[in-house]
Amino acid sequence: MNDNNPTYAAGWYADVNAPGTERYYDGAAWTEHSRPASAHAAAEPTPVAVQNSSAKAPWFKRKAIVIPVGVLAGLIVLGSIGSAMGGGKREPVEAAEKEVVVAAPVTEEVAAAEVSVPETTGLTAKEAAALIENAGLEFEFSADKGVVIDRDNWTVLSTTPASGTTAKAGDTIVVNVEKKAAAAAPAPAPAEPAKPSMTTAQSSAVRSAESYLKFKGFSRAGLTEQLTSEYGEGFAAEDAEFAIAYIESAGKVDWNEQAVKSAKSYLDFKGFSRDGLFDQLTSEYGEKFTADQANFALSAVGL
Repeated sequence: MNDNNPTYAAGWYADVNAPGTERYYDGAAWTEHSRPASAHAAAEPTPVAVQNSSAKAPWFKRKAIVIPVGVLAGLIVLGSIGSAMGGGKREPVEAAEKEVVVAAPVTEEVAAAEVSVPETTGLTAKEAAALIENAGLEFEFSADKGVVIDRDNWTVLSTTPASGTTAKAGDTIVVNVEKKAAAAAPAPAPAEPAKPSMTTAQSSAVRSAESYLKFKGFSRAGLTEQLTSEYGEGFAAEDAEFAIAYIESAGKVDWNEQAVKSAKSYLDFKGFSRDGLFDQLTSEYGEKFTADQANFALSAVGL
């Protein structure tokens, strides 16, 4: 025995390094066994070696040893409390540390198919969009002015990339468009000339003049004569003039065409030279067309 460990009877003694606890002395050395202090501990003598702070404490009572032991005891207590709160169930450490590793699926990259950009120039934006989508491509419109809303009112000028070139499926095609010009309003139908208030004689002269023009070719002078002659209709000169002026203003007579009709009628009856037919068309005993009207007719029939 050395000076720091005097001989005492084996037993439990108060541990000055851990107040409230007792440590067992086996008669030769201090053991690691400890317990809460019992009620009679105060009456028992305390070994001098334990109370003498200047003496070298046994190895298990040195601060370097006692403090870690206290920390370990605290961890054990905390662990016990945690186990109690968790329902007393603790999974094995090995199970908790296991991680399930799921392999990432292996994917193969498929190269995008190449497609031809369809021809859309001149189509409406709506028609172009349908063609481009059917080809497996995306599209977006580009316009200098305005926003492409009503696609039927926009015309395709070109595309980028251009039609006929190749692009990858899913690529975006820029469709250059312009808005259609507003359709010109249809020209109003020519208004019929206002019918003048006619007398019964004037109305009859108009109907008679229109009927003669359907029957054969007449010059203006010839039709006037037909309407006023006592061998004809016998209309007053002013009523005949009213009728002819009326059908002229209504566009119901073309004197050149009347001359052609008359020339064809003569040629159907017999053969004529150019000069002979000219005389027949212009003579005061003939059809009384003007020289210009007669020449127009002769050219039309090939003379």
